[in-house]
Amino acid sequence: MQDRQLIASLFRRHYERMLLTARTLLRDPEAARDVVDDVFVELMESSRTLDSRIESFLLVSVRNRCLNIVKRRMVEERANRHLSRETTEEPYEELPLDDVLHYIEHDLTPQTREVLMRRYGKNKRYNEIASELGISRIAV
Repeated sequence: MQDRQLIASLFRRHYERMLLTARTLLRDPEAARDVVDDVFVELMESSRTLDSRIESFLLVSVRNRCLNIVKRRMVEERANRHLSRETTEEPYEELPLDDVLHYIEHDLTPQTREVLMRRYGKNKRYNEIASELGISRIAV
């Protein structure tokens, strides 16, 4: 854990510039404040050596977090556009329950079936399922 006085000093010196950078990239004042606050919280909790390059580190950290948020927003917007196109072009047709159950029992691998049962039958999270089955979260 870092020295609170040193972090407070860095906060006073660099907060406005970091906030301006985040606002410029995100165009959302609340999200920008969250990003800058998160960078300082991470800095307080880290064991990173605070040296003469700390200002660059802080600005790069803010920029990277903002770019990740922008990228996530773009992916979400693309997915929403794609989904809205799909739903307007072709109405969703529900499969009969018997067909779904037959597919689950006969066409899925035992591990996939187990993942589905834990996720939707027991409302477990992906991390929990991965841990219980000894597989990666990505595999889940």
